[in-house]
Amino acid sequence: MNEKILPAISVIIPVFNAEKYLPVCLESLFIQTFRNFEVIVVDDCSIDSSLVIAESYLDKFGGRLKIICLEENSGTPGLPRNIGLEHACGKYIYFVDSDDFLVDNALEIFYDCAENYHAEVVCTENGFTCGEEFIPKKLEFVNYNREKIFYDMPIFETENLAERIEKFLRFGFEWQSVLKFSRRDFLIDNKIIFPASKTSEDGVWTFKILCRAKKILHIQEPLYVQRLNKNSITRSNRSLEEWISLHASSLIKNVDALANFMSKIDFFNENPARLRILDYFISLSLGQMALVGKKLNSNQLYELFLQEFSKIEGSSPALSAYLLLLAKFYRSELAK
Repeated sequence: MNEKILPAISVIIPVFNAEKYLPVCLESLFIQTFRNFEVIVVDDCSIDSSLVIAESYLDKFGGRLKIICLEENSGTPGLPRNIGLEHACGKYIYFVDSDDFLVDNALEIFYDCAENYHAEVVCTENGFTCGEEFIPKKLEFVNYNREKIFYDMPIFETENLAERIEKFLRFGFEWQSVLKFSRRDFLIDNKIIFPASKTSEDGVWTFKILCRAKKILHIQEPLYVQRLNKNSITRSNRSLEEWISLHASSLIKNVDALANFMSKIDFFNENPARLRILDYFISLSLGQMALVGKKLNSNQLYELFLQEFSKIEGSSPALSAYLLLLAKFYRSELAK
């Protein structure tokens, strides 16, 4: 009896109301020079024709396309990605957003680099952006390396965790999951999944990777095209109250996910790095809330925060501990 041949790559696409751009995304996968891959579309209860569009590609991919339909909308791309990972069979995992697309040799380059260098994670430092046209007329080159370090050959990230964390804290690691190509067994063995938050979920996921992966390879090839879509979660028009709620709820979930993850790593139990990481994520979230919250008075902000925290069953231990510690520092400063 012949054993089933497993795909080399599983491409996971979370989909919600993506009818405008999903065809381009799927076409970019269909024309890939590398062919040994499966596509997993996770439909997050779309109310447009996204599911119909995905189904229309079933025959075209000849059995290499799976469609998973969620029973309830998650409100975040993180949970559909996690579910896609559970159903994936490939040696490697690659996440693609439904409104974006790939250059035609992207999977081939990612795969060859991962295999040739025996990397657990391959990160591309460059990419493209485009506008909202169905067929983009122009692509803009983007260098995602904030430290602007260029190199001729692929290079490995240092294996020193302390140095990685310092680099992360100075924004030296690009957060986006779509720029990373990972071994499936590495993600599963280390329980590296996305938190159930609506913002900064990529940052939490990336942080987990840099803490657990021994071999992280950086390459320069621009392989991914990101649309500047005004209707994405982080760019869509929302009321002030909705923005505050979005970031407050994400803050709670991200902090708890980070605290739980770091509690299992000796490094964070032996030095102050854990508090620095929590402070980093909390400060970013508070900063984002401050940008929109400055138009609300303190009582309005208090009521919004109270509303979000009251949704938590029990409490948020990590966030409460951080706030108590912060309050202690403030009290000591005021007493001087």
